[in-house]
Amino acid sequence: MKQKHPLRKLILFTALELLLVFGIVWIFDPFYQYHAPAGNGRAVLYDRDNQVVGTIRNFTYDSVLLGSSVAENFDTDYLDSKYDCHSIKIIKASGSVADLSCYLDMAREKQELVNVFWCLDLFALDSSPIPTIPDGTSPPGYLRTETILDDIPYIYNKEIIFEKIPMMLAFAHLDKNTGGNAYNWSEGKEFSASKAMQAYEKPEQVLEPIDFTNSKDDLADNLALLSREISSHPETDYYFLIPPYSLLWWDCAYVNGELDKNFYLLEQTLPVLVSFDNVEVYYFQSVEDIVCDLDYYMDMIHYSPDVNQYMLEQLGGGAGLVTPENCQEKIDEMKSLADTIITDRIYEYYP
Repeated sequence: MKQKHPLRKLILFTALELLLVFGIVWIFDPFYQYHAPAGNGRAVLYDRDNQVVGTIRNFTYDSVLLGSSVAENFDTDYLDSKYDCHSIKIIKASGSVADLSCYLDMAREKQELVNVFWCLDLFALDSSPIPTIPDGTSPPGYLRTETILDDIPYIYNKEIIFEKIPMMLAFAHLDKNTGGNAYNWSEGKEFSASKAMQAYEKPEQVLEPIDFTNSKDDLADNLALLSREISSHPETDYYFLIPPYSLLWWDCAYVNGELDKNFYLLEQTLPVLVSFDNVEVYYFQSVEDIVCDLDYYMDMIHYSPDVNQYMLEQLGGGAGLVTPENCQEKIDEMKSLADTIITDRIYEYYP
């Protein structure tokens, strides 16, 4: 009988420890799995793969900004002020149409959406039309479900206790990755021609144009996804921003025989999007002052927050606006710029 008392104490102590750890994780909840920040607390959002689902489920918003890593440096506070809305960022690596649509469906289950701001990558248009989110590893499965029963890897996780929560508190104190700067990764990054050039070594041989039959099929499926989303929600305003990649990206497409494919994607996509009354499309790929100035870039596609801000400022009727009337003109401008890049502008960096 005497030996049972220490065992009871051990069991009780262990139970209290487990309860304490659960309480700490539930209160601080760095992935916002259970609740939004309490009171006047500001959300700290620095881990897109683990925090997006929680913000979709538990935050209050009426608008969303969708995109890949090139959309992370948008200032949504500016966007909210301009459109009198309350938006959250929904980011997925590579930003395929299927995955972002999957996230958008999650958001619609929780909130009525007034605006959808979609930073639509050109390479997303022929990405796989099958979403990776339901069965993939990012985000982890326990974050995708609303039940607490599978949250053991989250609650009892030393990385959460000793790394994620302290990081969240430190970032909150520094006002880092809060508010409109959610997921902003620009701090400490170098945007310069020398840095961008490290990401691309111009090949000497130019390949023949590729056969992009499969891309045509994927594009058709993705356009069907987008059209179904837009037409099913006439009460929502959609703003598609097609971001500017550097001249290095366009030259890379040329030497790898992918230029015709990229123009096909444009020629098929822009007319479809501008045909809807509740859609505005802004095309920034042909802004020569940005695309041909590598000081805005850190590699072939990732640009500085100045470029993100420029795009937001153009919303509402800026120079990048695509309409049914000027759609072909925008495509012709891009073809002309691409030709200038591969015959002239690229040699400013590769003499």
